[in-house]
Amino acid sequence: MNLHVIPLSLPFILLAGWAYPCPCGGEKDPVKVTLVVILATDEGNTVDPRLKAIAEEIRKLNPNLKSFSLKSMQSKSIKPGERVSLPTVDSKKVDLVIRHGADSDNRVGISVFPPNMGEIEYRASCGKFLPIVTRYETKSKERLILAIRVQPCRGE
Repeated sequence: MNLHVIPLSLPFILLAGWAYPCPCGGEKDPVKVTLVVILATDEGNTVDPRLKAIAEEIRKLNPNLKSFSLKSMQSKSIKPGERVSLPTVDSKKVDLVIRHGADSDNRVGISVFPPNMGEIEYRASCGKFLPIVTRYETKSKERLILAIRVQPCRGE
C-alpha cells in the first residue's frame, strides 16, 4: 500500500471537546504535539463517530478502508531539536522531532518517523491535524493511521 499523507483542517468531531485557543509561540519555543492513533480495516463498516471527518478524507485515497477506531490520543511538549518517541500499537513507536517552532507563516517544522517507514519532514499548519496512513498493519490486519497536530500558534 502506498503512503498517503492527507492535509486536513480537521474540525475533528473527535477533538472538539479537547480544542482550545493556542497561545502565541516562537521558532525556539516548545511545541505541543498531539498524536491520535487510529486503526482502520477493510472489513465491516464501523466508524467511531469522533473519526467521521477523517474517515471520509482517508477513504478518498484509500477506498478499501471501511472501519475506523480510535486507539489513543496523547500530547507532549517538545523543544525544537528534541527527539521523542510516543507509543502507537503492538509495541511500535513513532519518533517526532520539532525542527522549529511557529515561523512567520505560522507553520512548525516537524519530522515524523512512523513505524517501518523512513522520515517524513513537513511544515505543519498550527492547530490542524495531518493524517498519515502508514504501511504498518497489526496482526489482526488493522492499518495504523497517525493524525498529528502542532501548537502553539502565532496570533489566534
